[in-house]
Order: sequence, then structure tokens, then C-alpha cells
Amino acid sequence: MKNQFLKTAFTIVLSLSLFSCSSDDDVPNPDPGTGGDTGILEGTVLEGDITEDLLVKEGNYNLKGAVSVKDGATLTIEPGTTFTVSAADQVAGVNLLFVEQGGKLIAEGTAAKPIVFTSENKNSEGGDGDWGGIGIHGRAKMNAPGGTSISEAGQLPYGGTNDQDSSGSLKHVRVEYAGQASSDGQFEFNAFSFFAVGSGTVLENLEAFEGADDGFEFYGGTVNARNLVAIGMEDDSIDWDEGYRGTIDNLAIVQYEGIGDFAFELANRKGENNAEPRSMGTVKNVSIWGHNRSGKAAFDLKQGTAGTFENIVASNYETIIFLNDQLQEVENDKLQFTSAHFEYSKDLVVNNVDDTEVASDLLELDENATGADLSVFESWSNLAAAQKF
Repeated sequence: MKNQFLKTAFTIVLSLSLFSCSSDDDVPNPDPGTGGDTGILEGTVLEGDITEDLLVKEGNYNLKGAVSVKDGATLTIEPGTTFTVSAADQVAGVNLLFVEQGGKLIAEGTAAKPIVFTSENKNSEGGDGDWGGIGIHGRAKMNAPGGTSISEAGQLPYGGTNDQDSSGSLKHVRVEYAGQASSDGQFEFNAFSFFAVGSGTVLENLEAFEGADDGFEFYGGTVNARNLVAIGMEDDSIDWDEGYRGTIDNLAIVQYEGIGDFAFELANRKGENNAEPRSMGTVKNVSIWGHNRSGKAAFDLKQGTAGTFENIVASNYETIIFLNDQLQEVENDKLQFTSAHFEYSKDLVVNNVDDTEVASDLLELDENATGADLSVFESWSNLAAAQKF
């Protein structure tokens, strides 16, 4: 995120939003976003706390306020369902979908019937996004002191010791126009935020489209992700830190000309470069069209991150890699690129640690690298319309 510290004012507002819709067991809940006694969403508004299993049938709905799937509850969404944040609700406050530790989200769309989260305004005014995106909190390991932390967006706990933890399954899901600003204006939400999510969670065929912050951010955890696409993010397309150790396989990134920061901003832990578990993700089969922005790069590698990168193709950049903070992972062969092909106008690698030549230790170039299998994004994503590959 652009700002890692949640301000007190936002914490109060979001806390009220998260809990004001809860009901006592003895008091009927008039909230139209609950399922009553049927376990099926009644009405066309999803809102409030989800404390019991809830099914959303295929259809068009409004997502209103802070929706939180609580410990022990499962929210299941049928293929072909669309959730829209209205212009009025956007003005009224923060709108988002959170899954808390122990909760589950089963959102399994198909290529013919993706599940879409979008906004009425479609970010027509530019600037901050229209809503807060999806945030999932798991119990896998991360590298904060004590192994647990509180999420910056929502002030909810995440982390633990169960690297195989499951928070559900997301397939063929699009998140559009996220990045709504916090109530105090100090940061914007990501499209997808994965807080210490475990490898038992399934992430396949997901798109982040035109968000005001990051597309996909992984805060520790071990969750694997396959067939991701990020288009037009105003900050980073992929971000990891806090000890992320999963695999990201088959990824397409399109940055708009002159807009956004890095395709990949990858860290271990700020201020504690060697915190354990160390961020050591695996990334393979990637195609990137860059923003050609001066002073930026495709990869920002910092704060002790390790990682392996295979079959990476990136074009339209001034610089490909910024290497920051320490060289230990390069020297130990824990930070490596193989089968990579890059097109750039200025620098392949900028070593901001000691300015020595490190490209030969870091990179194995291959002009025959193929990048992502783009065919898997046909029909359900916005990639074809971007017209960059």
C-alpha cells in the first residue's frame, strides 16, 4: 500500500461500519443483506456481518458498506453474479468485502460466467478508486514479531502457524475500480489483499482492473495463485512482503503509459531485512507491458526479499530492475531470474546498494522466453481490450 499506517480516525469509522450491522440473537435483523432462516441472500443488497453460511444466487446485487465474513461462516457466490457499489454508497463511506480468520469465501465463477465486483461510477472522475476491494485474512505464517499482526485495512488479525490454512476458493473473479480512499484520506485499498493466507486457499483466474492502489498484495502466507491479470493499476500490480512464500504462475500485467509505480514491488520486512520466514515467492510465466515511466522500473526488489523468477517477458520500460537495501540474497543465489527477456531504454539493473555490477549473478537472459499463456484470459477478462500483447 502507498501508506502502511492506518490512522485512528479511519479505524473508528470502519469499526463502526463492521459492527453496527450485527444483531443480537434475540432481536430480528432487518438487514436486507442477510439470509434470514433460509441461508440464501434475501433482497439485492449484500451488507453487514455474515455470521452463518450464506449463499448468493446468480444475479445482480449491490455491495454496501463493510461486509465481513466472520469466523466459522462461509459466503458462497454463484457463477455469473455481479456486485456493484452504487454512487450513493461510494459517497457515504467505505465499501468492501473482508473475510476474517476462520471465515471462507467460495466465489467460483467460470470463463462464461465470471463473478464481477464493480462500481456504478467506473472511476469516472479518476483519482481514488470507487470501493475497497476484497481482503482475506488467514492463519499462515508471516514474519511480524510473534507471527501475527493486524491488517492495515480493517484492523483485523492475521497470521499464525498453519501454512495449509484455507480461506476458501476464488475462480474467475474480476475486481474493478477498487482503491477507494480511507475515510481520513491517508491510503487507498488494494483490489485483492491476502493477509497470511494459506496454501489450502484456491486462487485461479483473477483480474484486478483499473484500481487506485495495488492489484494483488500478499502479506506473508503461502497461498498459490494461477492465471492472474492486472490492468491499469495506479500503484503496483503485484506486491509481496512479510514473508510471502507461495507461487504465482501465469500472469499478465498491463500498465498504462506514464501511470503506476512498479509491476512488482517485492520486500521481506521493512526495517527487518532478515526477518523469518523470509519472503521467497516463486514467479513464473509472466508477460508485462510497462508504463515507460521515468524513475520507475518493472521490478523493485528490496528489504531482503528472495525469490525465483522464470520465463519472464517485459517490454516498454526505462529500467527493468531496482535492487535495494542488501545484496545477500543475490550472493546466496536466493534471488534469481532465469529464461528472461527484457526490452528497455536505459538500464537493465540499477544496484542501489553499492553500485557494483550484479546483473550477471542475478539474471539469465533468453530472447526465446515466451512469457504467459495469454489464451487463458480470453472471454472473461479485460486483457484483449487493452491491446498490448
